[in-house]
Amino acid sequence: MGEVKIEKWVYGGAGLARAEGHVVMTPFVLPGEVVQVEEVKRRAQMVEARATGFIEKSEIRAEPQCEYFTKCGGCHYQMAPYEFQVAQKVEIVREVFRRVGKLDAPAEIETIAGEPWGYRNRSQFHFGGHSLGYKAPGSDRVVDVDQCPISSPAINAALKTLRAKRRDKHFPRFLKEIELFTNGERTMVNVIESERGVAKGFFQWLGESIPGAADGALEY
Repeated sequence: MGEVKIEKWVYGGAGLARAEGHVVMTPFVLPGEVVQVEEVKRRAQMVEARATGFIEKSEIRAEPQCEYFTKCGGCHYQMAPYEFQVAQKVEIVREVFRRVGKLDAPAEIETIAGEPWGYRNRSQFHFGGHSLGYKAPGSDRVVDVDQCPISSPAINAALKTLRAKRRDKHFPRFLKEIELFTNGERTMVNVIESERGVAKGFFQWLGESIPGAADGALEY
C-alpha cells in the first residue's frame, strides 16, 4: 500500500494514519513513525494494514521484553515505555468522550497505574492442536505461550500447571478456551468455550494443583 505517517493510537492498540482517502489502522507502531505498510483487509473507508518496514522510527521506541510480542494477540504496547502507554491511554479516553459520547472530556483525567509487568489478574487462553496460548493477531491460529510477562505470577503458575496436566490422558481434549482469574491467593478456572460439556470433576482435579480451581465453572 505504501508509506504512511502514524498520527496517533486509537482504542484497541492500532496506530491511525491516512492514505488515499482511507483511514489506515496498523498495529505495533508509534505515533510519529513513518511506516511502510501492506494492506491486510479493507472495508468501506478503513484499511487494516501491517507494518513491513520502518522509514522513521520513534526516538522512544523500546525493546519488547516478551518473546511472543507481535506474534500473539495478548497485548499491543510493549514497544513503548510504560509512562508513554499510560499517557496515550488518557488521550484515547478523551477521544472516546468526544467521538462516541459527543461530550467534552474532563480537563484532568486521573490515572491509577500499577506495575508495567505482572499486573494482569485475568487472562484467557486458547487451545489449538498441541498449542495453549493466545490467538495470533487477526487470526484463529493459537500461538503456544509458556508464560506471559504481563500476567500475574499466579496466572503464570496456573498456566504452567495447565500445560503440564494437558499431557495427562484424562485432560479433556475438547476444550477450546479457558479463563484464569486470580486474587493472588486463589485462582479461578472458567471454561469459556468447549466442544462439549465439562464434568465438575475436572475443576476438582485441577484444584489439587491450582488453589481455587475447584470453584471454577462453565461460562457459555
